[in-house]
Amino acid sequence: MLNKEIDSNRFTPDFNRMLKIVILNSLGFFFIGFLVPIIARYNMLATAIQISLIVSIQVLGRTISGTITGFLTDRVKSRKKLILIGSIGRGTSYFIIYTAIILNSIILLGIGTFSLGFMAGVFWVPFNTLIAEKSNKDNRSEAYGKRNSANAIGQMIGGVIGFLLLMILGFFTSNPFLLYASIPIFGIANFYAGFKFNREVDESIKFNDPSVNLTNPLIKENKEKRAKFAGPIILGSIFLMSVLFLSNINGSIAKPFLNIYVIETIESNIQLVTWAYLPAGIVATLLAPKLGKLVDKFRPAIGITVTSTLGALVTWLLINSANIWVFSLLLLIDMTIMIASGLIFQNMLSRISLKNRGKILGSGEFFQFLGSVIGPILGGVVWDFYGPNYPFIISIFVELSLIPLYLLVVYYLIPHLAETYEIKKK
Repeated sequence: MLNKEIDSNRFTPDFNRMLKIVILNSLGFFFIGFLVPIIARYNMLATAIQISLIVSIQVLGRTISGTITGFLTDRVKSRKKLILIGSIGRGTSYFIIYTAIILNSIILLGIGTFSLGFMAGVFWVPFNTLIAEKSNKDNRSEAYGKRNSANAIGQMIGGVIGFLLLMILGFFTSNPFLLYASIPIFGIANFYAGFKFNREVDESIKFNDPSVNLTNPLIKENKEKRAKFAGPIILGSIFLMSVLFLSNINGSIAKPFLNIYVIETIESNIQLVTWAYLPAGIVATLLAPKLGKLVDKFRPAIGITVTSTLGALVTWLLINSANIWVFSLLLLIDMTIMIASGLIFQNMLSRISLKNRGKILGSGEFFQFLGSVIGPILGGVVWDFYGPNYPFIISIFVELSLIPLYLLVVYYLIPHLAETYEIKKK
């Protein structure tokens, strides 16, 4: 899929090389994300609150670095250097997590996950900025969809490699040094990807859209005229950041416990649960670019309302499924909805300003991941004190209640974006 020739009317010539490097960077993410809560729960005897803290501290690292890197991205001469630093840092984090698993140290596991999150922010903010600069604004969601697809391909390849090695070696040994040997391999892949990106991608090449400065009449107005619209832009941006914050609390309140919920209530065979997860990720990989094209065809108000409503419905069906393969199908639908919703907001953030794109993307990440820090902790408290169903039930009601706030964002912000939406019908 990624080997197809990139359309020069939509993306720059080196856009495809960026996607291939993302695959290398993403190899270990699914394996680590799936494994860490389970190892913490069953090897380190962690409570739900402790698991939520491990997950939250990773997102806290991403929150801190994303904000800092957002400002650096607009100031540094070379964004490739930031991406290289992020890649090396992510690779190092895998070695820390590997050491924590061998030593069975929950504290070291927390340090490793924090550093992984921190360095992910250093990597993704400048990378997402380059994605915006190397794509046509009318195909921006498709561009981020292709990035998601490449990311998912890497995660699925890494997941298959990691779990196959884990199961095969599990027949011969119980030594964690050997069982989890794929983790340092993923770390080395991150080192290689960072240097490869730094060598092969030319950040000076940007997508040239002659009409970009004519798209929004606000750009052509004088300073007094632009000041008139400062209020709606600021108000709309505040609403947008609030939505990102609240929606990520909602999206992460149950997510860290999903695999544990499945193991404890639907299917106790961990290997079977693992393979039930894989089809959802693989199919979502294929759907991501298509979803991007689809999202580019609809007004954000429609897309946001539909994805929120469907997301609440699918969450309710997930916690009421009694069969692992029904669960797998519902998980696929849920992942598809999450991808579509994420593309809508990533697209919108990239359009607010041209000059300060890095700062805005970094600010968006700050509020997104701040919500993702609070969500798992809240979910862990609710799980321990009220029961395993309650994080999911809360998620359903919050998702539906956010729809009016989404629509306020659309009303106040979209008419005043630096790059407006032009919905084209076939």
